[in-house]
Amino acid sequence: MLKRVFSVELMKMKRSKLWFLILMGPIIGVMLGVWNFLQNIDIFIQTKEDNGWLEAWTQVGLFYSSLIYPVLIGVYSALLCRNEHIGGGWKALLALPVKRSTVYLSKLIVIILLIAVTQIFLMIFYLVIGLLFSIPGNIPWMILLGFMFKGWLATLPLAAIQLILSVNWNSFGLPLAINIIFTLPVMLAVNASYGQFYPWAQPALAMSPFDETPIQSLPIFYTLVLIIFCLGVIGGLIRFNTLDIE
Repeated sequence: MLKRVFSVELMKMKRSKLWFLILMGPIIGVMLGVWNFLQNIDIFIQTKEDNGWLEAWTQVGLFYSSLIYPVLIGVYSALLCRNEHIGGGWKALLALPVKRSTVYLSKLIVIILLIAVTQIFLMIFYLVIGLLFSIPGNIPWMILLGFMFKGWLATLPLAAIQLILSVNWNSFGLPLAINIIFTLPVMLAVNASYGQFYPWAQPALAMSPFDETPIQSLPIFYTLVLIIFCLGVIGGLIRFNTLDIE
């Protein structure tokens, strides 16, 4: 049954603007980051040991993972619930012989999938734009792929939180506004020890080189990420199962 509901969610996505956002978010983040790197390349590349791809990546993270990426997750969640909030969509959906938990988990899985696709496009655009602008150095494939995967994994708590907000409020703008408000302090949070406890900052920390973050232990950090995610999913399911849908 989960597979069927998941397929329905995917069909609804085809009529939305999500695919445009999946493309534009990474493009804007990469262009801003690479442009800032090239404008200050003498500062970032001072020795032969400095790898241009890694140095440029820090600037992509400055714009993308700290600002654009968290906001995109909020938009995905809000858009995915928008159809149900319009014209009694929730009642029609829940009138079907489907468990509420199945409906909720299918939406969460779609959000997580959208985030993964966004990360894939980020990597593609970064490599293409980097090659076009001749970023110096060899491409550190495994390190970049690691950043992409860890950045996806670290968004799981935020995805769970944003789905809770999007399900509980009929307004499209309110959950998104809350997301933006909590995204604004990310640049400060990533440089503080409490940042690893802050779901909006966790993706930026995960996508940063280890020597540039306050994370002291990666196992502890990702254990924390999974704990917050599990608590968010459980809390969201409990809330959704008792929610009075209008």
